[in-house]
Amino acid sequence: MASHHANALVCVHAFRVSAARYDKVLPHPADERGTHARTSRAIKRAGGLLDFHDEYAELIAELAALGFTPSQVLRRLNFLYPHINKKHLNYALNSGIWQFGPVTAEAPSYTVLACGLWYVFAEAYDLPPEPEYTALILDCDIIHDLPPALEARHFNSEDIAHVLAKIGATLKYLAAHPYSQLEEETYAQTLEDIRQRGVKEIGTEGGSLYTLLASSMEGESAWPAPVQTANDYLGDGDWSLGMLRTGIYPAEALENEWYIDAAAVPEDFAPKTLSLFLSYCARYDREPTALNYGYWSTIPTLIEQVPPLGAVRAKFGSWQTTLHRGRTQIARELRLWTRNEANAAAVESGAAEELELLDAELTNAGLSNAELTEAELAELDTPDNSPADAPAEPVEPTEPARLSARELTEQGIGVVQTAHTDLAAYHRTQWEQTVDVFGERLAQLAWNRRLSTYYFFDGACLEDADPTPVVTVFRSPTGFLCELEPTAEALPAFDPEFLQEHGWRHPVPVHALWNLHALDPLEAADAVIEAMRSGCGCERWDFYRTDDDNDPLAEEAEMASV
Repeated sequence: MASHHANALVCVHAFRVSAARYDKVLPHPADERGTHARTSRAIKRAGGLLDFHDEYAELIAELAALGFTPSQVLRRLNFLYPHINKKHLNYALNSGIWQFGPVTAEAPSYTVLACGLWYVFAEAYDLPPEPEYTALILDCDIIHDLPPALEARHFNSEDIAHVLAKIGATLKYLAAHPYSQLEEETYAQTLEDIRQRGVKEIGTEGGSLYTLLASSMEGESAWPAPVQTANDYLGDGDWSLGMLRTGIYPAEALENEWYIDAAAVPEDFAPKTLSLFLSYCARYDREPTALNYGYWSTIPTLIEQVPPLGAVRAKFGSWQTTLHRGRTQIARELRLWTRNEANAAAVESGAAEELELLDAELTNAGLSNAELTEAELAELDTPDNSPADAPAEPVEPTEPARLSARELTEQGIGVVQTAHTDLAAYHRTQWEQTVDVFGERLAQLAWNRRLSTYYFFDGACLEDADPTPVVTVFRSPTGFLCELEPTAEALPAFDPEFLQEHGWRHPVPVHALWNLHALDPLEAADAVIEAMRSGCGCERWDFYRTDDDNDPLAEEAEMASV
């Protein structure tokens, strides 16, 4: 850090000298009014640069010493200092005083590797740059990751803009022509053509970009990457898989029944597939980028169930448009669910009022509530034993901590006590109400929070038993991601066939847990209870527990056990 600071001071002095030169080269005041005006403006400009130096030069020098690139410094200071003089800042960054960025370029990231592939595609198809499409539609992660990588390879701002516009041309072309291919041999030949052109244009006018590209393709951090590197990192050694992940049509796609046009995207893509992907990203702290979707869509359990990236681009025109329209539709679906739930609640409230009127009529006829059945009495009250017309107090959902075995034993999942005339009907009612109450709890779960569900496998005596976690539900802004705990697969009654038949996805390295996504809480609750009951051997509704301190199901279980 000491050396960084010393270098920064040297650069500060150099910038001050450079700014002061304005004053030294100024002409002496002349009699002509125009010359005097120009001189005044120059003096003012020099003074402004010196003032800018006093405030920002040391900061810029420190950022350069830390390895930031000019574009990174520009974005950082523009955001953090919105009133900074943009002209003086550009002068400072282009003055040549500081050496920005790393001395040697780092190995390309996954995004940068894919950008190299898309650039080579544009060269192979001789696509002209598309600056307007690039400005409007190009994925944000490309804009964020690629310029610093190219700056480290000594590309100037015009070269970077040209490369980005060529990548934009590729993505625009692929959206319009989804069945376009880039074979491995074509990629290798295009790389060689770029290299040869760069070598021929050394020292010639207009040949700087290809010369830079030829130089950039050398060494361990080559960009665009050689065939083997692109193959290994983008496709795990499979060129076709790499193409599918980056939205290019693989040569053997038809043999594998991979369809990559707009028709491969179903109408329910947003609420079913995109919501699952967005929940996956929220759960595992990943950005919802096009490349992450491309990789996610090729997970073995998903590759034939969700449309590939190329099909999504063909359907919506770009990934940015996909996210915008998809999130809008998901939000509409969620609002619709909320509205339907409100209507259902209103119907239930109306039924409760009718029961109250009936109770009043019976009372007037000389009957008492004691003569009503236990079930009728239970339906007159809300689950928390408050009057049905009482205003509900707002509840702030908080992420519960996992409870101890003793605490879990004291609470449970149950339902309202009813008259036991038909044992089968009684238990059926218990399961139905278990799902309903669990769904209500999930509806109250805050975004990015989890709720774990437990079960007692040690017999009828709960006092000395230990609860086993079975399913954890994670709520994202786009639904509920349900995951089986790793211990669930060790259960004696674990049934993977049942789970797969009911929509649960088999674990894979990128998602190591059995999982299922649901858009609304009641759907999630039903899926969880069904999986635990028939897929994991959790056959008693009164042995269910959650790690919610205020779980209404616990109180109902106690009532049902009386």
